Amino acid sequence: MTNNLEKFFNPRTVALVGASDQLQSWGFIVAHNIIRNNYDGQFFPINLRKKKILGVKAYPTILDIPKDIKLDLVIIIVKADIVLSILEQAKERGVHHIVIITAGFKESGEEGRKLEEECVHFARNNNIRLIGPNGMGIVSTRVNLTAVMWPVEGLKSGGMTFISQSGNIGTIGISVASRRGIGLNAYVSAGNMADLTMSDYLEYFGNHDEKTKVIGLYIEGLQDARRFVDLVREISKKKPIIILKAGGSKAGSQAAMSHTGAITGDDQVFQNVLENSGAVVIKTLEEMFDLVLAFSRWGNWSFPRGKVVILTLGGGWGVMAADSCSKHGIILEQLNEKAFEKINNLLPPFWSKGNPIDTVASLNLNTIRDIIEIILQEMPVVEAIFLLGIGGFSFLANLAKESPLIPDEQKISLDFISKAEIKLFQEIIRLSQEYCKPIFITTLLTSQNSPAVNYLSDQDYPIFPSPERMVHAFRYIVNYFKWRQRI
Repeated sequence: MTNNLEKFFNPRTVALVGASDQLQSWGFIVAHNIIRNNYDGQFFPINLRKKKILGVKAYPTILDIPKDIKLDLVIIIVKADIVLSILEQAKERGVHHIVIITAGFKESGEEGRKLEEECVHFARNNNIRLIGPNGMGIVSTRVNLTAVMWPVEGLKSGGMTFISQSGNIGTIGISVASRRGIGLNAYVSAGNMADLTMSDYLEYFGNHDEKTKVIGLYIEGLQDARRFVDLVREISKKKPIIILKAGGSKAGSQAAMSHTGAITGDDQVFQNVLENSGAVVIKTLEEMFDLVLAFSRWGNWSFPRGKVVILTLGGGWGVMAADSCSKHGIILEQLNEKAFEKINNLLPPFWSKGNPIDTVASLNLNTIRDIIEIILQEMPVVEAIFLLGIGGFSFLANLAKESPLIPDEQKISLDFISKAEIKLFQEIIRLSQEYCKPIFITTLLTSQNSPAVNYLSDQDYPIFPSPERMVHAFRYIVNYFKWRQRI
């Protein structure tokens, strides 16, 4: 049973063995992250020679922490040959949850493999669960615990749990999540998975953790494939599982073996089995975070046919989106007579007169809003709208405000433009919710240079940097909906 993993992700007391105040050490980075990100519970740095670490009282060993304090979680970041002695101390203190960040185990060769087996044997004989070894730590935003070997700040609490067999991919992933404003519930750098496996994490976050709404996995190899597939089939009925698989090629398999000691399998077989079990199997890390946002907002809506209308402020992107729809089996629904007449009355005579709807660079934000509502009202068969090239009005207003060529008295009116585009996005979110139809937005602009895009980011609204990424995300959602309809 894996419902006993709660102390890993909701600990009230944490000890870090190997905490350091030396800037160039991993013990410093992990300790700094825990303190800097305001961990909610009590933190006990463990260092044989220091009285304080980063202003926090330190102890020589976990046995020196006052006996009336119950330790929930111990994190180890010392040399591999010392780890077993720390486990023995943990047993004496009654600790049952341990994260081993330390490397130098089975990924390093035969000697390391034997050492790893000794640690696992001891842990299992003493009812201790292990994350790792050879990982980069864990994150749990519910208690503001950021115990990872990479500087991380500003993580937003949310419904995504990300489990990665690679610490490097994992920390890149949570950095991307932070940058894109994606809410994270938990992150696990699984490492060698000497004790707890991907299946254990999947079972816990899928069946025993209500805060997890979407599960993302980076996998190089599996020890218990049958159990894993059975769990995917069970959990996918209620929570999307997004899987990025690596190590399927000969070169990738060899790299995975030296990296985490993982035994990998054929990617195509892996993908077919998991997709038939309800998983969303992707190709890139970027797709994972695109889908986390999309599933979080629209995952429970209906997409039986995959029919869309493309609305674009410029023809080129509309063509690219149409090509991508054709490639991935997404249907461009023909405008019906009533919708066509209403849209025709809003746009210049030289508009595209079809789907994609090219507004020929219309500068009227109300027109964009009205076209969206016409589609939603008059074409109920349409399941999504793809809106391309929006966000630039507030971007241009920002640029103009910084220009020395524009008089100050004219710059006052520029704020109105930004507010008008934000109001359009407010209307887009409202209409999308009212009709239960997603409106996918593609723009090259970012929160940093467009106040309107920044507003969307603050609302956790999915934003795509290209038509291809947008269409990919919709295709995955349609496939997931169809799978759920079959079961």
